[in-house]
Amino acid sequence: MQPRDKMARKKKKGSVTGQLVLAARSARTALLHNLGTTEIYPGQDNVLITIGKSDGITLRDLAEKLAVRPPTVTKTIARLVAQGLVEKRLSDTDARQSRAFLTAEGAALVERVQQAQKSLERRALSGFTERERKAFRRYLIRVQKNLAETDEETGGDGEL
Repeated sequence: MQPRDKMARKKKKGSVTGQLVLAARSARTALLHNLGTTEIYPGQDNVLITIGKSDGITLRDLAEKLAVRPPTVTKTIARLVAQGLVEKRLSDTDARQSRAFLTAEGAALVERVQQAQKSLERRALSGFTERERKAFRRYLIRVQKNLAETDEETGGDGEL
């Protein structure tokens, strides 16, 4: 095979990380389409779900669970408060800490987001065997861990 043919084949396939970015973008678009809403911005779905799992979570703990810096969470929570989806309250035990709670509207939206995510996952992994799904999940976790280690070394901040 000619070197030129190899280059053409590589370009045609694209990089793994490029495909990962495209798949993530497609998943985000499909999720928002499934929700049929523009109520939330990209990343807010994960924030809402995390709060739903730990209603009253401190903003510091929320940032840690989402692997982002506290100012990123503070900004997102301020938007969600303005949208009426989250309520922010000072901690009863430590006045320096704020806690995030879902409003009734936020809790209802979390249920819709979770249903849309399940539907999206079924669609995205259609045709995969259970074994392939498990392997794919493991690979994605490894990629995430590898990238998180790089972010820690460079002081980067994950986006919501």
